[in-house]
Amino acid sequence: MSPSMASPNGSRRGSVTPSEPEGSKDDVVSQSTRSAHGPQRRTKSTACRRCHSRKVKCSGGTPCENCRHAGKPAECTYPRKNRLVKVSQQYIDDLIAENQRLRNRDPGSRTRTVAETTQKDVSAAPRNSADTTSSIPAPSLEERPWFFDMNIPHTPVLIGEASDVAFATRFRQAISDAQHNHIPRVNYATDERLLALSDMDCPWPFPSRARLLVNVAIKYVSRVYHIVRKSQILEGLEQTIQNPHSSDSLLKSKLWALFAIGEMYSTRTAAAETNFPGMAYFARATRILRIISERPRIDAIEIRLLLSFYSLALNRRYTAYALAGSAVRLSVVMGLHLNVPESQLRDPAVREHRNRVWWTAYSFDRMWASRLGHPVAIQDEFIEVDLPTNPVLGGCHDDFMDSSYINANIRLARLAGRIGYSIYSRAAQQTSLSQRVQEALKDLRNWVEELPAHLHIESKDSNADPSPKPLSLHLYFNQCVIAATRPILLHVLRTHVATWDSQPSIEPEVPASAMTLAEACVRCARHSCRLLIECWIDGSFATFDYFYTQYLFSAATVLAVSSLLDGKDCRSDRDQFEASIPFLEQLKETGNFAAEEFCQHIDAMKVMMARAQARRGDFSMQGSAPHMIEPSLGGFDVGPTLLGDTATSGMLSEPSLQELLSQPVLDLQFINASMYQDGAQGLYWPDISPESWTTDPWVPT
Repeated sequence: MSPSMASPNGSRRGSVTPSEPEGSKDDVVSQSTRSAHGPQRRTKSTACRRCHSRKVKCSGGTPCENCRHAGKPAECTYPRKNRLVKVSQQYIDDLIAENQRLRNRDPGSRTRTVAETTQKDVSAAPRNSADTTSSIPAPSLEERPWFFDMNIPHTPVLIGEASDVAFATRFRQAISDAQHNHIPRVNYATDERLLALSDMDCPWPFPSRARLLVNVAIKYVSRVYHIVRKSQILEGLEQTIQNPHSSDSLLKSKLWALFAIGEMYSTRTAAAETNFPGMAYFARATRILRIISERPRIDAIEIRLLLSFYSLALNRRYTAYALAGSAVRLSVVMGLHLNVPESQLRDPAVREHRNRVWWTAYSFDRMWASRLGHPVAIQDEFIEVDLPTNPVLGGCHDDFMDSSYINANIRLARLAGRIGYSIYSRAAQQTSLSQRVQEALKDLRNWVEELPAHLHIESKDSNADPSPKPLSLHLYFNQCVIAATRPILLHVLRTHVATWDSQPSIEPEVPASAMTLAEACVRCARHSCRLLIECWIDGSFATFDYFYTQYLFSAATVLAVSSLLDGKDCRSDRDQFEASIPFLEQLKETGNFAAEEFCQHIDAMKVMMARAQARRGDFSMQGSAPHMIEPSLGGFDVGPTLLGDTATSGMLSEPSLQELLSQPVLDLQFINASMYQDGAQGLYWPDISPESWTTDPWVPT
């Protein structure tokens, strides 16, 4: 309330000149208030701090006479005093009523009020429009951020709710009547080991071995992502072999990183007495990161992308995320996110390489961020560079793969970033969870519809290039659908669990729309499991590939959830879940870091699932309740397979889901109102560190 506004007793406050001390302002307020309640008492004037310390009379004002004569006007300050002000009870009641009225106003009105206030406040800095318009908080699994105590001083680890291991923990907590803690990630290459290796001399591989490792790395990496140009790398390798002193540090570091990736993909098992395949090469390549170039070259970005890619194999997910973000920021420094005028860069191959390296950094950043539940390094509105194309080039056509595959992967990475923010972000959202899930599935459906025919798993184009099936693209799509819908699946499970102890048993009240979304999640998990098992059978499942291992664990967790729902396919989902376990265990035995971590979660889930089935009398195995997993929506059944056997084009085209996505608002208000308001609140983590964690089988608490 400004000084000119009316006071509670109807009188107006006297004006206060800027030269008056703060204490005199309080005197004016108290005097004007006391005038309505009887004769005023003579108040003691306030002395400045300098006069008070010298115990002399102060004339008041700023500065006072004593300070001005002493030539010390800067030291003339007055103490701030809090004075009691008497107001009427009616005034307080009016303030409380107005406060309650403002709380009950609709979100749009509150948003407009905030916007108007911001416009009037000329001293406030400009804010992002999302900050001033978002007023609806996003439902999250915790009201507070999820931190994990790893016994590192002042360094708790943030657990992103979007991660697969977080979902596995929430699943165990949902089916248990006791509190269960998160299983920490301790299966990864440690900082100490990598630092020790980086200080050691790593011998350069023999020429034949070096050529093999580089070719293997390019084959596996360039099949999905564009990071380096094959012709330049092979030329640089030969140059380094012939004359090692002729190559600069950036080229050598890039070759070290490629050696690491090549050895990782060409090895079938990691011996216990040796390092993880390629780790010595990786540690040697990281020496270049000790100095961040003030004038970065594109080679520095390529190195970070290669190291980020390999870091996932070491199960160093935070390292991969940080390196990808660093690559994006260096790309911004170089202007890769903008189109370079052709007059300044006429070589079409160089221009295309710049564009593709940028989009690879963009894809890595969004992929890693969405898997961890962390923010991305750059927003889409700052990006102006063109998407990759198929330029007409001379003798370097092998340097650039089909742009349609890269563009499809870029669009999917963009959608993954949006899903991570809209569904798992703690920031306030303008729409409900159900609307955001619906919008995410619409975007994914559009992606399927725009996918070129030759990129379908079962391509109907007879002239399609006989390249390897783009399984990675379709597995990534399945993972996006799973990430968008598994919060709904988890809440459906909790609704079922709430009825297990009911006598007599009652049917869970779950809207058909929620069951349809949950079924979409389960069907994508089934599809991923089938594709990955086929890869294992035909030998294309690389032993240390992080992506396939993660996709298998994510799908297996969803199938474990589905096996506890009372549906006609719960038995087959349980069988498929159990069938995926030996693959993860075999990967664990061969030295796959990620598989070692995921197997701990699998073992914990198996214990809790056995207890859950005993708790409800193994109801799902005795019979089926098709009405719980075969809801109808507008006369359409969800019975037919949403995915088909292997085709991806029909993933989101099932009639019931199409009808669901066309609705303006989904019937999921019960989820919006009570999302995760249960025993998952207030987690307290044990005092666990990598040094104290044992390899003994996990025992539930």
